[in-house]
Amino acid sequence: MNIKLSMEEKIFLNDVLKELKQYQISVKDRKNIKQQILEHIQESREHGRDSINELGDKTIFVKDFLEINGIDLYSKIKEGQISKSKTGILFVVGVCTLIATYLCSQLILSMFLTESFNPLNYNENFDYNIFYQISDNSWWNALLMSISIIASIIISMLIVFFTRRSTVRW
Repeated sequence: MNIKLSMEEKIFLNDVLKELKQYQISVKDRKNIKQQILEHIQESREHGRDSINELGDKTIFVKDFLEINGIDLYSKIKEGQISKSKTGILFVVGVCTLIATYLCSQLILSMFLTESFNPLNYNENFDYNIFYQISDNSWWNALLMSISIIASIIISMLIVFFTRRSTVRW
């Protein structure tokens, strides 16, 4: 529908669409609402009435739409606040899991695939460090570190994914 909107009508339409987007209303529903508002504006013009006064305040319009469609406004607001705090918690869980998994992986690999813990093999030039130096061979050390990094990234991503899924269900 191609009709010229006044500045007040454009502002009303944009504000309603932004607020609906904030409540995570689907794009399809927002397009339908936009179409309905445009049709209402055109009909009001044909009958010589003020369309904005008939539609009312944008917050009341959105609230009425949410009530008609059975969407609880309070739960949507609360859900938005909770989801922001959950993002921070998931980030902390992911970083802690990444570090712990990396250290465990490095320890396991150095115990079973290197001679770092072998009491019979002593090298004065080798300085063991669980973070970056678990083998005296540089290529083997780089390979083991790569394995540890990849494993820790995959495991931490899986833990964050399953933690997010379990919190969404509740």
